[in-house]
Amino acid sequence: METEDGFRETQAVSLTTGRFWFLWFGVAMAYGQAAHDPAAVLEQARTRLQAMAHNLERYVCVETINRSYYQRVAPAKARAAPEPAAACAPPPADDPYQLASTDRVRLEVTVSEGRELHSWPGATRFDERDVDDLIRNGPVSTGSFGAYMNSVFGQPGVAYQYTGEQSANGKNLFEYSYRVPLEASHFEVKTDAGWRPTAYEGEFRLDPQTYELQSLTVRTIDPPAGAAFCQAASTLDYQLVHIGDSDLLLPHQAELQIELKNGPETRNVTTFANCREYQAESEINFAEAANTASAAPQSFGRGRVTLPIGLPVTLALEGPIDTATAAAGDPVDAKVVKAVHRPGSNEELVPAGAIVRGRIRRVEHHLLPSPYFRIVLAFNRVEANGAVSPFVVRSEPDKELAEKLNVNLDLRDTGIWYWGVGTFLFPTNKTQLVIPAGYESKWFTLATGR
Repeated sequence: METEDGFRETQAVSLTTGRFWFLWFGVAMAYGQAAHDPAAVLEQARTRLQAMAHNLERYVCVETINRSYYQRVAPAKARAAPEPAAACAPPPADDPYQLASTDRVRLEVTVSEGRELHSWPGATRFDERDVDDLIRNGPVSTGSFGAYMNSVFGQPGVAYQYTGEQSANGKNLFEYSYRVPLEASHFEVKTDAGWRPTAYEGEFRLDPQTYELQSLTVRTIDPPAGAAFCQAASTLDYQLVHIGDSDLLLPHQAELQIELKNGPETRNVTTFANCREYQAESEINFAEAANTASAAPQSFGRGRVTLPIGLPVTLALEGPIDTATAAAGDPVDAKVVKAVHRPGSNEELVPAGAIVRGRIRRVEHHLLPSPYFRIVLAFNRVEANGAVSPFVVRSEPDKELAEKLNVNLDLRDTGIWYWGVGTFLFPTNKTQLVIPAGYESKWFTLATGR
């Protein structure tokens, strides 16, 4: 299921201390001097968290997003002349949400000058474009890696309120609520007229002994007109991750729930893994227009071939694709099964055994109305005879099967994003699909230019 909604947390926020409002309800007097003062705990925690948010610019992590799409399914017994539902009304008791489909996306993420940047796993460059330009289907957001922490604890205009002590995992924690008004907000949502700011609020819990952040919630307040959703809410549970000589505060898990207007509900669960610190000799390179399939620097030099359009190519996967773990963004390799010749001659353009490289574009599991998996692949280069050449191919989907499964084959893409893909449908009642190594598929070349 594809949605046109979008929202993001912009990260152009200051790390300097601004003006804050504290509403304590006499808490400091009740605690006295011997106990931890909630105001003092918050100030200590803010100082610590601002430093940690700043230090995130030294790290890169792999971000995996598991997305679930829920839709309303009418009961078997039809209702007579139902009243029109309000755009943001909860579903009626006899028409609850049911899981309709899932998918998975994987990116690398870092922070630069307070802004989250993303790239495909293994790419040599981070993309300066917005994340919704990389992930062109389904709901996407930024903020979980560090921007939420930066914004809530490092920007002026935030109102805090201590709400009491809570116990979790054997710890006594201080809980606070906060609110960021529209005029102070850097949280933007996508509307019909473009990106617009919205107010937001939430709660967080601090350990008064260590000043560590344990959890954080972020909820939008009255999204602007033209937004496709009624509310977006994120819940983040934090943990310390030891990398090198430092401790990095990262969400153990971040869950985003979106309530759409008169439509489905979506939930994103994000995890971070394989975090690493930049080496002293390393630097971030920024791509002006990163290719979706790029996994390594493309050095197209001597020996490269130019392929005309329409040449048939049979490809065999080098490794399996397991839907239990595979994600859009993962690299994928395949081998050319039969040599590709120039039309009307014996000139061999691509030898048998040449390796083509690219990325998985989609890994989707659909449950309603009919169960099936959709896997979309894209390739962008071929390695043969010691040379690397552009390689853009298309595999036509099985339109008869797509019609039977009621699959919408249109992609929210243009140009090579739209044409240079192969879409594969696998109807099954199983919860997991493994496409084996050696799986063969038919493709044809698209013009790669000179």
